[in-house]
Amino acid sequence: MARYPTPEPGDTRERLIHAAIRLFGEHGYKATTTRMLADAAGANIGSIAYHFGNKHGLYLAAAGYIADQLRGRLALEEAVPPPADRDAALAELRGVMRRMVRTFAEDDDCRQWLLLVMREQVNPSEAFEILQAQAFSVVQATLSGLIGRLIGRDPDDRRVILETHTLVGQVVFFLIGREPLLRRLGLGAFDAATLADIEAVVDAHLRLYAAPED
Repeated sequence: MARYPTPEPGDTRERLIHAAIRLFGEHGYKATTTRMLADAAGANIGSIAYHFGNKHGLYLAAAGYIADQLRGRLALEEAVPPPADRDAALAELRGVMRRMVRTFAEDDDCRQWLLLVMREQVNPSEAFEILQAQAFSVVQATLSGLIGRLIGRDPDDRRVILETHTLVGQVVFFLIGREPLLRRLGLGAFDAATLADIEAVVDAHLRLYAAPED
């Protein structure tokens, strides 16, 4: 019989979502059964139908939870127009990127979300549409607005979109490539000094956008 860690505190719905994020990420949607989910959450199997309708509903709720949490951690509840002042736009961009570094390099919850999100990147489903609409698009629009303002281009300009994707990828790789980097640095976890160095490296890349407009 499979043995699962002690369920996290919280109500049944919350425990089911946490169990879903972990199990769907580890095993995939098809291989994860309602019995596995209920056992991992310390709940009865009928609670899945009660709270989410079925396994698919729970899967979508897990994606929605990740999207909500990601927006909250990045303090990006919705995309807003960039400041008219370039210095203010650069300061805002730096602030967003610092929050991203801390979230992707340091946040243990984010590491739990990684496998499920990566599965959706490789084989997008209805859950990916939730992640895209409720989180990824907000990040993309916010950063594109700021970068577009700094380099004097429309946020939907192809170059701005590519700049945004490249910048996000640099930071996300501190999560995806966490273990190789920690081994290369001889660390077991990112300490305060290393996080500060990561922020400094990312911030140095933002100097490209600090150049005066043509």
